Amino acid sequence: MALAPRPGRPADEGSVAVEAAIIVPVLIVLVLLFVAGARLSLAGQKTDAAAQAAARAASLARTPAAAGTDAKTAAADALASSGQVCGHTNVQAQVEGLAVPVGQVATVTVTVSCTVPIGDLVLIGGGPGMRTVRSTFTSIVDAYRGRA
Repeated sequence: MALAPRPGRPADEGSVAVEAAIIVPVLIVLVLLFVAGARLSLAGQKTDAAAQAAARAASLARTPAAAGTDAKTAAADALASSGQVCGHTNVQAQVEGLAVPVGQVATVTVTVSCTVPIGDLVLIGGGPGMRTVRSTFTSIVDAYRGRA
């Protein structure tokens, strides 16, 4: 025996479809925001690791020119081995610490910037597309290591 709708109250037919039409797009946007945040967080971690590797490689070099080249190579290798996709990568090495005389404590600092593509997460017509993640790391130069 089917229940008849109560008199005086409209039937609820079709309200589920209206609710779904309102809620589903909001849920999709929230999921895409979560994915974008996760992608940027992982890119930040991988950029941190690349900056650390680049600073360590630069601190082991004998000349400032070699240190800059070694830092760029180490950063590119670290980003590639971690699978990080960067639209543009920039490596800046401050290697003045390699010019101090032997016996003095010095440091080198490397900043790695990675432009992360996130435009593919916008469903209609692409989007703003890119966010830049930066990381800086400083490494101590061995005070008694020979320098050129």
